[in-house]
Amino acid sequence: MNLSSTPDNRISLHKLEVFCSVVERGGVRLAAEDLFVSQPVVSAHLRSLEERLGVKLFRRDGRGMKLTEAGVEVHQWASEVLRGRTELDRSLRDLSRGVAGRASIGSSMSVGNYVLPHLLVDFRREHPHASISLHQSSVEIALDHTLDGRHDFAVVATDAVLDANSFEAELIAQPAFCLVTAPDNERIGDTLTADQLGALPFVCPPAGMAIRRSQDSALASIGVVDRRVEIELGSAESMKVAVQGGLGVALLWRESVRRELEAGLLREVRISGHALHDKLYLVQRRGKKLSAVQAMLTEVLRDGIHKLLEQHK
Repeated sequence: MNLSSTPDNRISLHKLEVFCSVVERGGVRLAAEDLFVSQPVVSAHLRSLEERLGVKLFRRDGRGMKLTEAGVEVHQWASEVLRGRTELDRSLRDLSRGVAGRASIGSSMSVGNYVLPHLLVDFRREHPHASISLHQSSVEIALDHTLDGRHDFAVVATDAVLDANSFEAELIAQPAFCLVTAPDNERIGDTLTADQLGALPFVCPPAGMAIRRSQDSALASIGVVDRRVEIELGSAESMKVAVQGGLGVALLWRESVRRELEAGLLREVRISGHALHDKLYLVQRRGKKLSAVQAMLTEVLRDGIHKLLEQHK
């Protein structure tokens, strides 16, 4: 079945939304709750969609429902249609408001807090009719929203290999990590060997967060595969408070601790013979065509991020 050709033109976007909701929520009941309709209404939409397409979309698997081979293809097609509708809606709203261009940007927390704001403010000053929105979140959420069309592109730090079938990802910078401690922590010198790091108390992001995986990967590259975690905190700001309070050391982006280092609120601990780095990617959905403003902004960010991180090495 080739779904790039036009199916039955009586298929409504609402039917596609219902179908995608059933797939993504894992069943009729949960989809009905999300859509604020009854289960029979959802089931009727699914039957109607199957009739119009001439295929079975689901098969019974025990007590649950699984997509058929045709259902998988329909879900991929329907998702693309709904993403295109979302992007069209946003573009038309911008035109009706007289906005010259817009860009919705997703980002992971550190880049959104410490790197992008100044660059976006400068861009907005130079392009006063552009509409710019920055959404900071976990890497996973930023990527999901880039894939479903809510973000035009994302700037995220991750050491994960991104799905090449879903995303176009460009490595644009490698931000330096910096090991920091409290300025009055006399137990820790200004320089340590990699072998000494495993015995230190660490302030870390929670396990499972992208920044934690990036930290673990960077430390593993110098042979540190097990560290003593004193406390897990979910943001760089809270981690800095814990370090200043004497709970341990933290491995954070140099850009995120630059002001504290300059003010003497934190002290850098050098790792003898090693410099650790994260990976920062510019990501967009594969096949997405950026508008003129969006394309211009990505160029500004590529250049600006590189200059900023080089300047503050």
